[in-house]
Amino acid sequence: MEKHETSVVEALHSAIRSAGLRLTLPRRAICRVLAANSEGFLTVAQILESVEQSAGQIDSSTAYRTLDELARIGLVHHIHFGNQPGKWHLTLDNDHQHLVCETCQKTTLVPLTEIAPMFNHFRDTYQFHTNLHHFAILGHCEDCKPRYPHDA
Repeated sequence: MEKHETSVVEALHSAIRSAGLRLTLPRRAICRVLAANSEGFLTVAQILESVEQSAGQIDSSTAYRTLDELARIGLVHHIHFGNQPGKWHLTLDNDHQHLVCETCQKTTLVPLTEIAPMFNHFRDTYQFHTNLHHFAILGHCEDCKPRYPHDA
């Protein structure tokens, strides 16, 4: 494990303990996989496969419960990219949103401060409180942008 990865794992372990949760072997294994993938997006199947390669098999329900707990304490987000299966994303920093190109999957992180006015408008005008991290904002990057004006 490289130095940055080790520090991320240590930060995750510390946050788990601070939240009053036990640091079980499955939680440790999942933290290692998330840290190894840094800002990447992983399905539960990918997480389970990586855990199995490094630490042995864990039950999928244990993985889901662990990820739900990590999401509850703000360490990961469960994100959907359109009609694809949900993916999990390590985030020790909750202050960004994801713009994802539907063609090439390029992901751009945007500070929430840049898009907060739109979500504040939904809250203030419609009394609707958005879950900012559950869905990525889909579209097309400059390289993949649609060729026809009505596709924009």
